[in-house]
Amino acid sequence: MTWQALMKEELERLRQADIPEADSDIRLLAMDVAGCTYSTLILRMAEEVTEKQAQRLHAYVTERMTHKPCQYILGTQEFMGYEFATAEEVLIPRPETELLVEEACRIAENWKDTPDGRKRRVLDLCCGSGCIGISFSKLRHGRDLVQLADISDAAIALTKKNRERLQADCAVIQTDLFMQIEGKYDMIVSNPPYIETDEIETLSDEVRLFDPMMALDGDKDGLKFYRNITEQAAGYLKRGGWLMYEIGCSQAVAVSEIMHKNGFAEVTVIKDLSGLDRVVCGKLM
Repeated sequence: MTWQALMKEELERLRQADIPEADSDIRLLAMDVAGCTYSTLILRMAEEVTEKQAQRLHAYVTERMTHKPCQYILGTQEFMGYEFATAEEVLIPRPETELLVEEACRIAENWKDTPDGRKRRVLDLCCGSGCIGISFSKLRHGRDLVQLADISDAAIALTKKNRERLQADCAVIQTDLFMQIEGKYDMIVSNPPYIETDEIETLSDEVRLFDPMMALDGDKDGLKFYRNITEQAAGYLKRGGWLMYEIGCSQAVAVSEIMHKNGFAEVTVIKDLSGLDRVVCGKLM
């Protein structure tokens, strides 16, 4: 059987299982099996596949038919140009989260050297896979002291794995929000759980069945963690320090109000490429 015939056969299985984006998924899975880019795979369409390759792609597709995301099947996800390892107990890095990293880097570019020559301190709270803090550190070429924090055992283990994988100079702390955090920071970034509890059952099977609930559930109104973090953040931010969040697209007004009530100024909402509200940031005055 050729690659073209195999992919056509397995694509039909995905379509029959009503898998969204089946066409892009079969390309992604086949690329992993073939060990090449899609442009190279196109040139190999007439080549015969080995029995082992056919079995492996079939097994991948069988997993995907359960609505298990490809990122969990393959164990990796690209984010900000870096390849992060994934784990089923930890939220998959999302493309929309890249906007938070980009905005954090933009603000950091305006930082002046500290009088004593010390590095700026940055905290990634609810770090999950570590994609935000590690990407920030890499893009800033290690100019800052970056710490990544999460309560989840799985998230901490995965963040440490990605730290080593990407050779990032970051510290990793297991903590329930600020409980084990010490000192003050120039910036706190966070992509906390923000889905309303009742809304979780309406999400796609890929999210509802496979993403960890503790990384999704933001309580009844989705704002629990924004309140908790913002109310405590003043004790961990230097004056003029920044608090930056990823938000759900309908939460900009509510999160902005929470920040204003807790002493933050210059509160700004940034839209993603789809025109949806995605990041809220403010400066502690």
